[in-house]
Amino acid sequence: MKHILLVIGLVWGLGIGARGQAGRADMVLLNGKIFTSDAARPSAEALAIRGERIIAVGTVAEINKLAGPNTRRIDLQGRVVTPGFNDAHNHFDPMPAGFRLAFTSMEPSWEETSQAIKAAAQQVPAGTWIFGTVGSKVVLDPLVTRAALDALAPNHPVLLGAFYGHGKIANTKALPLLQLDIEQPDPLGGKYERITGSRELNGRMHEYAEWRANFVLAAQVPDTAVIRALRAMAAEAAGYGITTMQLFTILPTDRFVRLLTQANLPVRVHARPFPLTTPQGRETTELRKLLTPPMPKLGPRVQVSGIKWVLDGTPYERGAALRTAYRDQPNWKGELNFKEDEVGKMVQEGLDWKQPLLFHCAGDRASEVVFNALEANETNVNWPARRVRIEHGDGVVGDLIPRAKRLGVVVVQNPTHFTEPALFGQRWGNKMQPLRSLLAAGIPVALGSDGPMNPFLNIMLAGINPANPAEAITGQQAVQAYTAGSAYAEFAEKDKGTLAVGKLADLAVLSQDIFSVPPPELPKTTSVLTIVGGKVVHDAKVLK
Repeated sequence: MKHILLVIGLVWGLGIGARGQAGRADMVLLNGKIFTSDAARPSAEALAIRGERIIAVGTVAEINKLAGPNTRRIDLQGRVVTPGFNDAHNHFDPMPAGFRLAFTSMEPSWEETSQAIKAAAQQVPAGTWIFGTVGSKVVLDPLVTRAALDALAPNHPVLLGAFYGHGKIANTKALPLLQLDIEQPDPLGGKYERITGSRELNGRMHEYAEWRANFVLAAQVPDTAVIRALRAMAAEAAGYGITTMQLFTILPTDRFVRLLTQANLPVRVHARPFPLTTPQGRETTELRKLLTPPMPKLGPRVQVSGIKWVLDGTPYERGAALRTAYRDQPNWKGELNFKEDEVGKMVQEGLDWKQPLLFHCAGDRASEVVFNALEANETNVNWPARRVRIEHGDGVVGDLIPRAKRLGVVVVQNPTHFTEPALFGQRWGNKMQPLRSLLAAGIPVALGSDGPMNPFLNIMLAGINPANPAEAITGQQAVQAYTAGSAYAEFAEKDKGTLAVGKLADLAVLSQDIFSVPPPELPKTTSVLTIVGGKVVHDAKVLK
């Protein structure tokens, strides 16, 4: 009885505030339009923070009662507040020093590209890397080979890569620097194109072959440069009100986690391992060691979990695996990077290691293969509790939607992929890239950038979906997907994603009302105040 009375006394001693725990707050935010992403209380005027967490959400009068003489008071001046944005899918792939070609568009022609390479070769010392980011016009041109690049820059290593991450072309000088033999065998899930009639590489590489090149390049970047790049990325994120980044990287996971910890970033990072392959199979030794307890010591805002596998390419290069032929290439359905039985092995590994599974699936055939593998284990596994992720999920359509719902799959979508309606319409029609139908079916949806980090650009694109306008969603739904949805996708919904009592105080005060401005104005939005765990990590100095 003594213990019970003591507990009751402690509770009464703390007191109960409006819709929250009591006691004096360290910080109160007052006079705002607070969008909580919490269905129980979608809006509020004010909230209170103590330590890392929110202790109350309510009216100005209610929250004022929790303020004491040492409480920091912030007048929001009617500004919109949202939970901190959680970028559910982004990449961090550092590159070594070199000369980077500049183009006026994402899709330079081969003529523009060749002129830029020739000019660079005349400007920079021999042996200097020349890097170029190009589009499908160059990457899909079969005449752009290492021989063509050699003719332009015989004394410089040259590497061209698609801005959408699927397709690279290297010249002869680049091959040894990428640790490639002239007759390098293909890795599992990847391909080196060959000179006709021989085994010699022609410089063109795809999927896991090209990502091996990224891995070799990233290894050449010093730790100090990696940390500098991480801090710059985190500062940009905080300026947009992004408080969590879920990052894939080509760096070895142990090195990435070590450098994240050393960088001590102002925002949270959930590192998502992205293992590679060899001609002998998938490389999982490092992951098995890393993901088996005891886990390495991490920084206060660093987490690592999950295993990502890329099952197909994209519509740009007709690499997305489809169940029907491409409209502009009737004899071609794309192809899977791995056979179905290999996908089954991936699923079993995730179960054995108790790790979340994240599958890149652009085409409907790729998603179908994942669902087949899950259903093969359905009698023994509660798949909804595992939250298998389909990254991109452009092909989760039609009959795959009820299967995704039943399996509890989470779809992580990237609205910047919706910006090619003409090209993608030629490739696979206008029935792909769903959003609204997924939400209507009750499928968890998260949003990530996988490109420009600006969440407000992605919210705009989710709200118009130029590739499939019937699948557009509301601004509120987009923000929920970018906050609560992304938290759910990383098993973090108990701590973040909504502005509610007991949740981490991760939030953003926005420069304009994103729920009322015209869609073209949305990308101009920034955060004027970003808070992570109750601490201000970005302040534009417009609030008192």
